[in-house]
Amino acid sequence: MRTRRGSAARRAAMALLLTSSALTLTSAPAQADDPTRPGWTLLYNENFVNPINTGNAPWVRDDYSQPFDTIMDDPGQWYRNDYGPAWTTALNSFSTYRKEFPVGQNGWLTASLSARDWNKDGNIEAPPTLTTQTLGSEKVAVMNVPDHTGGVILRPTQKLPDYYRIEYKLKTLDFGGKRNGSIEYNGRTNGYSNTGCKTQHPWGEGENSPGWSGNPSAPYCEWQDVRRGTYGYNGFHFLSIVDFADPAPRNNHFWHYRRKVLMDAFSQHPDRVGSGTGGRVCNAANNTYYNYRDGNFNTVNMWISGMPNWNPGPGGLAGNSQWFMTPCSGGVAEQQLSSAAELQPELMPNEFYTFAIERDQTGYVLEVTGNFARSGQRTIRMHRPFVVNNNPIWHYNVKAGEYNGQFNGNLVQNDNNGSTTWSNQWPAGSAYPDYFVIGDLYTNVYEGSASLTDVRLYVPQTTGNPNLALNKTATADSSCAANEGPAKAVNGSVSGGNADKWCSLGSNKWLQVDMGSNQRVAKIVLKHSAAGGEQAIWNTRDFDVQVSTNGTSWTNVAQPRGNTANITTHTFTQRDVRYIRVNVLAPTSNSDTAARIYELEAYAS
Repeated sequence: MRTRRGSAARRAAMALLLTSSALTLTSAPAQADDPTRPGWTLLYNENFVNPINTGNAPWVRDDYSQPFDTIMDDPGQWYRNDYGPAWTTALNSFSTYRKEFPVGQNGWLTASLSARDWNKDGNIEAPPTLTTQTLGSEKVAVMNVPDHTGGVILRPTQKLPDYYRIEYKLKTLDFGGKRNGSIEYNGRTNGYSNTGCKTQHPWGEGENSPGWSGNPSAPYCEWQDVRRGTYGYNGFHFLSIVDFADPAPRNNHFWHYRRKVLMDAFSQHPDRVGSGTGGRVCNAANNTYYNYRDGNFNTVNMWISGMPNWNPGPGGLAGNSQWFMTPCSGGVAEQQLSSAAELQPELMPNEFYTFAIERDQTGYVLEVTGNFARSGQRTIRMHRPFVVNNNPIWHYNVKAGEYNGQFNGNLVQNDNNGSTTWSNQWPAGSAYPDYFVIGDLYTNVYEGSASLTDVRLYVPQTTGNPNLALNKTATADSSCAANEGPAKAVNGSVSGGNADKWCSLGSNKWLQVDMGSNQRVAKIVLKHSAAGGEQAIWNTRDFDVQVSTNGTSWTNVAQPRGNTANITTHTFTQRDVRYIRVNVLAPTSNSDTAARIYELEAYAS
């Protein structure tokens, strides 16, 4: 996280109060093995009991030919307009490598890693890792970033549902802050190794930022120091919601234009705090603030991104306004650096912290539970509507119908070495599905390690007749492509494009779902080719629908022949069912030989 520096008076003058709601509950820690959440249905629960399988995913060099955007992504035009040709030389002085692989049931999570090859010899000097290990009675995923130019995140493989709850348990954290009262611990400074220089190069603060020369041709060590000094800080993204698909670690300034709501750590070095307060921290036990400089520097910031500065001016940066919520403000979001609490890393892993974000029809909920410095064990939970007093959460709409274009604008850069206008940054008809991010997503700041477990995704509980096959274990004879496996047929979606299906070209085509235990089932629904937007002539023509309690003895409950319907519904007398199997006899009504099923659903009635 970054905030622009300035006097407390100036920050107070620009502060705007946004109506919200806050709730702090003093309670015992949630049970580690109880995933029940009233009002929610659990879709996924990744506890890392199975080792993370990278599938030997290779490190692939990123040549920046496919940037997320043309503004402030790693090869962003913004830096060229600000710094000029010398910045491109600085960017090209090293190589960036990426690695990604699926994690968890049906690959519902994706791990995304980034690393730097300093001398461009094809060997990464300090690669980050994501591994599993045993921690007490639990298994955890361990994120390790040995150099601040690397990054590790977990994200959802598919976009989140429109309404959801995502949560996880943080078991250990070592990304800066004080330990036992000191910023110097374990031979490190604020979590950073003391070896060599550590700077923001090449994605520094703007050319006109105070405290450095602003010269992109300066040697690496003369850029802004992240370990100590005016720009010294470390941190970690506990949980963020971002506005684009397939997020991966990128430079910190890029992310300041891409987040919606977030909870993060901001572990400033005392040099950065200087003679100021460093911001303020809420003591939820008595609803009073104390100065950051008087705390342990392990803050939990709970905040939203608001509207951007559409024209930052020469030497500035593209970024959004920052609105912080705390129990001390009653959950009202304020444009003043304010932390909701401070963690106590010394207590971990014997104690842990649970972070959660929810999205409902009206806004977002940010929630954290644990034993906090000064305020003790409690849950801090705040709800922020999408728009308050004409101040929105940036890109809050996951569907076009949720937004009318009222906050649209053009991002304009008129800088020392070029000018660019990026039009229609939030137009009517736009949509920004949610994706979450956990971890170290900056590749020019942040260094350390963390461990976590019980990553859980919930959807609102439905009454009456839920889909019993949703996100259950699916297998098949084969798949047409790696991204058309059987899990796609039970992911609850047919709108994810032509790859949002199971497809098979095998000689003996079948799809099977294991619901984990016997369920009372009376109806099975199949969604064929045209239900997902492909040709109706490819709808499954001849097939058998079978059920079983043991996976060995099967009973036919439907045997359609000559089908042309996009969606077929197969009802039968309610019975115990654990396994459902579709045997495809004739996949299409023409010469195409691929079987396609976009979704298999099972219901009690």
